[in-house]
Amino acid sequence: MQAESGVDKSGRHQRQQPALLKHGEHVAPEVVLSAHTQPATPHRDAMHGVLTRFSRNRRASDTPSASGLVWAVYPDAIQLNDAAGSPQMRGAGLMVFVCIASVLVWIATRLPSTIALEIELGIGIGTVAVYGFLFLFLWYFARPWLVTAWKLDMFAAESQPTIFDRKHRKVYQLFTPLDGSADRGVNRFKPIQLQGAEYDWDRLTAEHRVELVTSGQTVSRIHRLVLVARDDPQPGEKHGRLLEEINVGNSMGLGENSVPMLWEHLRRFMEERGPGVPQGEALQAFARPKNLWQSLGVVGPFGPRFKDWRRDSRFVVIVALICLPITLPMNLLWGVCNWISHLTMRKTVWPQVVHERVGEALHQAQ
Repeated sequence: MQAESGVDKSGRHQRQQPALLKHGEHVAPEVVLSAHTQPATPHRDAMHGVLTRFSRNRRASDTPSASGLVWAVYPDAIQLNDAAGSPQMRGAGLMVFVCIASVLVWIATRLPSTIALEIELGIGIGTVAVYGFLFLFLWYFARPWLVTAWKLDMFAAESQPTIFDRKHRKVYQLFTPLDGSADRGVNRFKPIQLQGAEYDWDRLTAEHRVELVTSGQTVSRIHRLVLVARDDPQPGEKHGRLLEEINVGNSMGLGENSVPMLWEHLRRFMEERGPGVPQGEALQAFARPKNLWQSLGVVGPFGPRFKDWRRDSRFVVIVALICLPITLPMNLLWGVCNWISHLTMRKTVWPQVVHERVGEALHQAQ
């Protein structure tokens, strides 16, 4: 990977990186803010919560699959990128930002003429106040979404990967500095020195979680593979302190059957010296686009990869062609946002100790 070393191309050392935090030395901010630190009880028919808690010593599936999530294979390690680091998912946040901002702009431009018309018709000041209140209400609730969507894609980290190291029986979670230094001043335009936390593979618990999602008339479940890291229990404690919950892969592409298959691939790689990628599968399908035309092919079938989409995702192509008046503009918007996201994307520098442990990549997606 181009920017994983602690030494730049001129041979000069980068600024000193923070040490790799050992198991128990780092508690994720999300965990600190959450009051739910006790493990849930697994239930096979659960609509929401922990569906299954996997074992490292027992097979979860007869057909392991990486689900196209492995980005790089090293001599004794594999790298999975976070969902936001996927070349295909780039631009999704920026597209949400554009859509929400467009609605707010439309309301703001229509509001004065609407208020003027209401006054002309003699509706009264009360109705005008209601219109103003509705706009302020929408702005108040939409603003956090706008900020989040913008940060997902604009000047964001190339990836914050999870690395499975079977030689040292460790899992490394890399993330942007928690003190926010990477987003201050001119640092926002520089490569990011990632922080890292290591977790002992033997002290992690793998869970198949489901989340019930409703959108008015439809109900669906989102499936996730989560690695739960805890401290060893202290005397008198039933469970150790919760440290981190690592989401593996992109939940948008996982289902009830694919979660056990993904875990089985990771289990065999770490426990039985299985391959970095199962036989017959490939690394992540999409390399980083180098121009707008390639971005269009990454996010959908309307681009240079139409044949690949037709071969690998025939159903998606059929739906896209049937709903062409809707899917084509959406594909164009996403493609533009994807390209902008890649243009502003910042390279990341791994902690040197992780780079030394995993070595050079044997195969990688780009």
